Amino acid sequence: MNLIKAILAATILLFTMTACGSSRYAGKVIPGTVGRPIVVESSDDRINNQPGIPGLQVTLYKESRSGQAPAQIDRTVSDEEGKFNFSIPSAQTPRGAVIVRVTGDDIYSARSKTFLPRNGQLMLFTVVTRDPIMDPKEASVDPTK
Repeated sequence: MNLIKAILAATILLFTMTACGSSRYAGKVIPGTVGRPIVVESSDDRINNQPGIPGLQVTLYKESRSGQAPAQIDRTVSDEEGKFNFSIPSAQTPRGAVIVRVTGDDIYSARSKTFLPRNGQLMLFTVVTRDPIMDPKEASVDPTK
């Protein structure tokens, strides 16, 4: 009987430890031509070399299937390099697509569906800035053009 109690206690402890764990998801917000999240490898050039946008609110929602509003999972703010992190309790980690919304000053709010990154992957969210970043090659020196 004591062996059964010990096995039951170990099982409950293991379940509790697993349920209390959390998963971390990271990403970066960069300027782009459309507001859209994608999952990329951590070695992606845009993650490592493209300037990010700081101070944007990034909110993660679980998609609702019952016609109700999506449930918020977590919210964070992009840092000075445009990077952000989510920490989601394992028990609340969505199995399907999630909705990511980015809002803030000087951008057009963007909301789109994606899947959470897996091992070695990050979320890259492009947003359209209100003041488009102009390529110097496209800038005209002639004021009549």
